[in-house]
Amino acid sequence: MFYHLCSLALISLVLGLAAVRRCSLYSPLVISSSIWLVVFVAGLVFEERFYPFQEKVFIAWIIWFMVTSLIFFLLSPTGTKNSWTETEIRRLPLDYTLPLLLLIAWLVYMIWEVGSSGPDHFFFNLRLSATNREGFASLGIIVRFYSLIFALFLFEHVYAHRENRHLRLFLWCFMLLYAVATMSKLAILTPVVSWVIIQGIRGKMKVAKIVVLAAVVFALMISLHFMRAAVSNEATIGDILAIYIYSPLVAFGYIDIDSSLPVGAYVFRFFYAVGYYLNITPQPVETILPWVEIPEPTNVYTLMHPFYNDFGLLGVLLQAVSYGFFFSGLYWLSIKRRGLWLILLSGYSIVLIGQFFADLLVMNLSGNLQFLIYALVVFLSSRKVCYAR
Repeated sequence: MFYHLCSLALISLVLGLAAVRRCSLYSPLVISSSIWLVVFVAGLVFEERFYPFQEKVFIAWIIWFMVTSLIFFLLSPTGTKNSWTETEIRRLPLDYTLPLLLLIAWLVYMIWEVGSSGPDHFFFNLRLSATNREGFASLGIIVRFYSLIFALFLFEHVYAHRENRHLRLFLWCFMLLYAVATMSKLAILTPVVSWVIIQGIRGKMKVAKIVVLAAVVFALMISLHFMRAAVSNEATIGDILAIYIYSPLVAFGYIDIDSSLPVGAYVFRFFYAVGYYLNITPQPVETILPWVEIPEPTNVYTLMHPFYNDFGLLGVLLQAVSYGFFFSGLYWLSIKRRGLWLILLSGYSIVLIGQFFADLLVMNLSGNLQFLIYALVVFLSSRKVCYAR
């Protein structure tokens, strides 16, 4: 409990400084601190359910949190005017409504095919298929459209206007259907978090609305969890909260470091995957990590795991510096110029939200690079068409 209280005191101090400086609720500083506040409050509630919190984890977390918070604090823009006005409208030169509707229809068909063809119940079949289990049908090539649709989703919301309302609706349909297709709670959270960031930075999101939305999203995620669970699963909501929110930080202290892996096996996994394809490097590590019992079984270890596993505390320090400048830069540019930068910030914001759970930036670098390319193509293909009066 000592580590938890020290962490909560430090987080409260950082949030207090953020309040004094009047940092936005949507700044990396406030988002990151709020996430860890929830984790350590959950730790006070669920501490007795798990093995003791390790000192080395506390040290690694202190390095991560202090370094990122310092960078976020020093680089947070204050008292600046936005150069991107609310009246700016950009549109793509082609109407993609029909192709989007066809993709939605295709996704619905694949959901039915995969869910109906497995040996278990419908939603459990979808979940096992999404985890690439042998013997289960695959969603197929349609999953490769996700990054493009996500980029379009963010673009249309950054440049929301009356004429693209139908596109925003259809894009929401695809994103939510994709969450059903993969039975992924993260797939529900990602578009919602991105939309909140966009609306918040545009000044169109009130705190009361966030609270209501958070309750709705939480209910959807819990419902999805029970829908996809095996028939024998008897987990309660308390079990789910303990395992998903607090256990990754505890588990981080109990996973074994595999010294037989090549240098930077996790941090540079993307490059090892490319090299393996070219037959010049060893096989990359699996993105699904080994399980550890604490005593509940888990296989997620916060975002610090890849860097700590590869380079120890120095890796966590370098990770904190790089992530600090990366998100501070995106946030600063999204406030100053918005447009493309707001698309990118909102798209990558799930990394900040999910930092207590796993590394969603480096370990998913391939998908993140695809999103970056699509976001650039979509934005550069668009044209400024008019200014609303």
